[in-house]
Amino acid sequence: MRYPREWYQMSDTIATHLSHLRPAEQRSLALWVYGAILAHSACQTAVLGALRRLAPVETLRQRLREWLYDGADKAAPCQTQVEVTACFAPLLRWLLTWWQAPDLALAVDATAHGTTVVVLAVSVLSRGSAIPVAWHVLPANQAGAWMSPILPWLCHLRPAVPPTLRVLVLADRGVWSPRLGKRIRDLGWHPGLRLQETVTFHPLGQERRPARRLVPGPGHAWVGRGVAFRAKQAQRLGTLIVVWGEGRATPWVVLTDLPPERVGLCWYGLRVWVELGFRALKGLGWQWQKSRRTDPTRVARHWLVLAVATLWVMATGTRVEDAEAQGKLPGRLQIAPSCLTGPRGPRGRQSSLFQLGREELETQLRQGYCWRRLWLLPDPWPDPPPQLVIGYHQEGSEMSTAHTCTSPCQPQRGRRYGELSTRNRITLSADKQ
Repeated sequence: MRYPREWYQMSDTIATHLSHLRPAEQRSLALWVYGAILAHSACQTAVLGALRRLAPVETLRQRLREWLYDGADKAAPCQTQVEVTACFAPLLRWLLTWWQAPDLALAVDATAHGTTVVVLAVSVLSRGSAIPVAWHVLPANQAGAWMSPILPWLCHLRPAVPPTLRVLVLADRGVWSPRLGKRIRDLGWHPGLRLQETVTFHPLGQERRPARRLVPGPGHAWVGRGVAFRAKQAQRLGTLIVVWGEGRATPWVVLTDLPPERVGLCWYGLRVWVELGFRALKGLGWQWQKSRRTDPTRVARHWLVLAVATLWVMATGTRVEDAEAQGKLPGRLQIAPSCLTGPRGPRGRQSSLFQLGREELETQLRQGYCWRRLWLLPDPWPDPPPQLVIGYHQEGSEMSTAHTCTSPCQPQRGRRYGELSTRNRITLSADKQ
């Protein structure tokens, strides 16, 4: 099989960062990723169509299939196969070699492929999307505990994270568990776990009450230390954040271990990016919803293709967007900017970073090259919305200090992700649901 020059560039990068894979596995993964980017789809038929000039179709089909198979299922049975779990830490380490921020936001969430399988994923949040770095595939519509596979993932990822990096792990109510919060804290990370608004909370120095009663209604927010839950065996000491945005039917209720003066009031709003990340894996990007593959083990290996392709596309899109913000051609921007300039988020970003990166990377591959200098520079965390009344709990006081944002906030220029003032860290945007 004769490979083009640009494929060798991709294969060398994969070999550098996923060095634990066998050379044949590295080459097949590069073939999958290369074909997925050219085809705008990671479905096998589409990838074959994009690669048909490299070799006969039957040869390519067998090469792609066998990368997904267990050793015993291959044409020449053997004991070697791709162990996806062993790829999680190297994949995250690869991502962090491109990471240009002192903070890292992770999201734990689930996505389904029709009624066949459900994938529980841990994803890195960046610039309005998400990059999966660990996952577990389960048959759909079957009863069972979700925490058992989730907790070991986090331990697999921990060695890849430098101790100087502050990590925030966000999870919605569907995957919330006291065991998850404890595991996150044990790893030295910080949970941001959403609870039901009916949960009771005992602010220090006050009486216990339902969390939603800590704010009078829409347009208000509250943050303070106390004890969550009524049952003695379930009680958790921490900081509760209640945000009831304008026009919302119910408030956010989020529990974390960070002290009130260090927590962002609406950091939980970043979690919505994981939904956009799943959209990139499906209809917007790699068309996973069209795949007919249902075996959980093979789906898990296929997700490694999706994760590597997404990582490459997001890093490429970051370079293109940063170059546009500085008025330069992307090929002329050789290093990451020291800070982001210009507005970001739904109001500032005119097109999806994922689509921007995929189009640029496809163009490069068709021209016979791809960039080697890439980076991931996350968005600054948002400013608070106008007119949000924020209450700060003080122990022993029934009335909390309130602050109101009365004018639109200006973008935080010249600061990196998470480097906001103390006041802004406590009163971040509540408009990111």
